[in-house]
Amino acid sequence: MSSKIFFRYILISFLLIFFNFSKLQALENKILFKIDNEIITTIDIYHEVKFLKIFNPQINDLNNEEQLVISKNSIIRDKIKKTEILNFVKEIKVEEKYLINLIKNKYSAINVDNMNNFENYLKENDLNVDLIKEKFAIELIWNDLVFQKYNSKISIDKEKIKSEILKKPKKNLRELSISEIIFNVSKKSEFENKYRKIIEDIELTGFKNAALLHSISDSASVGGYIGWIKEDNLNETIRKKILNLKKGEFSKPILTSSGFLIIKVDDEKEYEIDLDLDSEIKNLIKFKTNEQLNQFSRLYFNKAKKNVIFNEL
Repeated sequence: MSSKIFFRYILISFLLIFFNFSKLQALENKILFKIDNEIITTIDIYHEVKFLKIFNPQINDLNNEEQLVISKNSIIRDKIKKTEILNFVKEIKVEEKYLINLIKNKYSAINVDNMNNFENYLKENDLNVDLIKEKFAIELIWNDLVFQKYNSKISIDKEKIKSEILKKPKKNLRELSISEIIFNVSKKSEFENKYRKIIEDIELTGFKNAALLHSISDSASVGGYIGWIKEDNLNETIRKKILNLKKGEFSKPILTSSGFLIIKVDDEKEYEIDLDLDSEIKNLIKFKTNEQLNQFSRLYFNKAKKNVIFNEL
């Protein structure tokens, strides 16, 4: 029996347990799989589904098996990152001020106004506050690790950026709120089937849920949401592919260094060119730096993934 079929069998076996009992105490805790020394249990899956629903309430529109697949993928991403991080540090720990800032950004997105209310909200949902803080700490340490490893490889041509800005037409341009799905296939023959399945899930459950199900990007945990980006700040290839997209539309797959990228325009508005040249240059340098770091993060994750030992139990 292949690992995919085996895991599918395990998930289906626990569907009734997960969704027919309202209390955590009713669940039987069993080990499902192991990543190096990190184990994932039925309780972990249960908690992950509840955690993801806090930031992605649209998950409730998915069926039980799809929710469990999303939970599995999310846990695997965290465990692989944690395993790789522990090759460089002794424990998952960051300075409190950085952790607080990240958590504030997280809870502000779901209209919670302070840390105490957020912690109470987690407890009300049977979630362990310390484990959730560890998830956020993993995110911070991973991003710092990527920066440390790849900062020297970031290529930014300040003069080229300045030239691009000066060539911009002096009129209102589009600023886009966008989301993404990034996917990979091991063989060219698998591309059409994978792409067709993604399109089917977008049509059936919406782009956010399709991102949760299929995207390999870190943004998958928030339904693929990227945020507001000035259209002319995107690289030329991507900009051309989405040039004619309107609100609610998404692109065909765009080949990038870390996989195939599908971009959806969630919203759009016009903005005026900033006449402060230095400010424009700084903003564009920051954007392009983050863009490259995100690409390095995906490449590094794929490399780390190949180095871990994955066992179904």
